[in-house]
Amino acid sequence: MKYFSKADKKAPKVVPGATNYPIFSNDTAPCPDCNASVNVYHCEEYPPPGIHSDNEGFYVIRGSGMAQVGEEEAAISAGSFFYAPAGVPHAIKKDIEAPELEVILFHFPA
Repeated sequence: MKYFSKADKKAPKVVPGATNYPIFSNDTAPCPDCNASVNVYHCEEYPPPGIHSDNEGFYVIRGSGMAQVGEEEAAISAGSFFYAPAGVPHAIKKDIEAPELEVILFHFPA
């Protein structure tokens, strides 16, 4: 089991509107069915919403933008935290003037 990790900048994965860097995958997470990663958003429009069978939490590290969870929309910036329950559509976009928006994502069982 691995208790410490950091974003793997050598293994980026392109996802809609962002680049994803894994921290803990399902194979390396310290608890079952949990994972964490960092997304760097480059999109200025909402990508297609994510909908998952698990819960997802978000913590903004730097930058600013907007987030939609279900029917709610809010401005986000460094220090913002929000949550998308299982089955609820959600999306993130960066502000036009922000070079990028960096967000930690973590999935956990519903």
